[in-house]
Amino acid sequence: MANEHKTYELIVEPRSIIGKKTRQLRRQQMLPAVVYGHNVEAQAVQVSLREMERVYLRAGSNGLVDLKVGQDSPPRKVFIHNIQRDPVTHNLWHIDFLEVNLREEMTATVQLVMIGESPAVERKEGVLLQALDHVQVRALPADLPPVIEVDISGLEEVDQAIHVSDLTLPANVAMVTHEEELVAKVTALRAEEVEEVEEAAEEAEAEAGATEGEDEGES
Repeated sequence: MANEHKTYELIVEPRSIIGKKTRQLRRQQMLPAVVYGHNVEAQAVQVSLREMERVYLRAGSNGLVDLKVGQDSPPRKVFIHNIQRDPVTHNLWHIDFLEVNLREEMTATVQLVMIGESPAVERKEGVLLQALDHVQVRALPADLPPVIEVDISGLEEVDQAIHVSDLTLPANVAMVTHEEELVAKVTALRAEEVEEVEEAAEEAEAEAGATEGEDEGES
């Protein structure tokens, strides 16, 4: 899988409002945030909610962002390291930006995305169990993949499985998660699940037959 090296730009402003007073910022559609990193002094900033949502939608947590603290400042390479959301509205609430050194490797969490279809599942012989939805990898910041694809089209029989050791990584990316960990597996349907599948198939056939009868009666 090819790794995209796209970088996104975001402009923030220094922030003097802290603590409970940050509610004032949120009422103005601004988010409190902080920039920090190794050998980097933490700095409180604020960012437009609309711009933050736009960039986060595209960059996610593994896309490099050129962060400017002020329009005229030099860009700083950061990741959107942590986001907090309002527990009620689920709106963005607070952002952590992690400044990185492009020459230093780092460990990051990468989401696993299932692609393809399992023949065993398509034949209704089993169900797909996804045991992992992310893994830990190590690479230079610019080499971190946005996601890792897991092709399940090779799961042709019940009890076949994919482990971490089976995953294909981009060049210059090393796996940190233990290679024997289970990623996905086709498990046999329980007796009650088999009955439900059969009943659903019978109902579909009955509905199809009824529809055909109605069509013949109208002709």
